[in-house]
Amino acid sequence: MGGQMGGLSGTTTVNITLTDVNDNPPRFPQSKLHLISSPVGTAIGSVKATDADTGKNAEVEYRIIDGDGTDMFDIVTQKDTQEGIITVRKPLDYETRRLYTLKVEAENTHVDPRFYYLGPFKDTTIVKISVEDVDEPPIFSRSSYLFEVHEDIELGTIIGTVMARDPDSASSPIR
Repeated sequence: MGGQMGGLSGTTTVNITLTDVNDNPPRFPQSKLHLISSPVGTAIGSVKATDADTGKNAEVEYRIIDGDGTDMFDIVTQKDTQEGIITVRKPLDYETRRLYTLKVEAENTHVDPRFYYLGPFKDTTIVKISVEDVDEPPIFSRSSYLFEVHEDIELGTIIGTVMARDPDSASSPIR
């Protein structure tokens, strides 16, 4: 009964499950990003690279790889959102430097060796950080002053002078 109904044949259901492989690198949607500074220890903003993969294959690690502010800023990867959060590491001074440039890299953390031929599984973007000017208090030229006066000095006599300067670029009058 070869091939006839009721012969040596049967049917079954086969379920095929497709799983994702890491065959897509992360990509920054823009090549440049501009942020404004904030106090030490606080976040000034974030960068995010997109990855067409899913699950662990879409996990990205961020790092600052170059720039003139590598010692002034840190970046940490926020695992739940896959964003790179940029924070201020050291105090910034508008009068010293008004703009920093960082080169930030996003790289897949779980690269599949079968897809190395597709190229590097990382991307870079340029982050420019503007330092905002804050009104800083005056600074005395010396930490202390000592004036000696006689007890019978006439009222209104000048007994000494103290000096202070405004460290801001737009000097304000000091009183």
